[in-house]
Amino acid sequence: MAHIKRVWGTVVPIQPLWGETTVTTLHLCLFLAVIACLIGGGLGVLALTRPARVLKMVGLSLTEGVTHSLSEVRATYGGLFFVSHAGVAVALVSSPKIGACMAAALGLAWSGAALGRVVSMALDRAANRFNLFATLFEGLMGIALATPLWAYLRLIYQASGAV
Repeated sequence: MAHIKRVWGTVVPIQPLWGETTVTTLHLCLFLAVIACLIGGGLGVLALTRPARVLKMVGLSLTEGVTHSLSEVRATYGGLFFVSHAGVAVALVSSPKIGACMAAALGLAWSGAALGRVVSMALDRAANRFNLFATLFEGLMGIALATPLWAYLRLIYQASGAV
């Protein structure tokens, strides 16, 4: 045990990343979640500014005569992604405990997207390179966003003496 640090009035040992959860592990988890938020927010900015490109990236096309098609991309892939990820990133930095809960909820959404792809690959026989990569990406985003809450819960559990 290298040294001891006080966290929220509880003494927590500072150790390597493996084994007990430490403050160092918590900071790494927060950092990974902020990076995931930057990636998700960046995808939102791309959809807001280049909706036709995003449609092409995901294999969809505009329908002739449907004037709200680009609006749907800007709203669903753009605004929703940008604002949700930006809000979680701000919360993770300004109030990490609340941000960890928000990030976990966003992580569940990404995990749900990955699950939907797995179901589609099984039922629709859509196991292609795009879906495999997208499933991996969405799963990793879900994990990265859930890790801060996991780290906080581990710290609380350890501080309670239940370990």
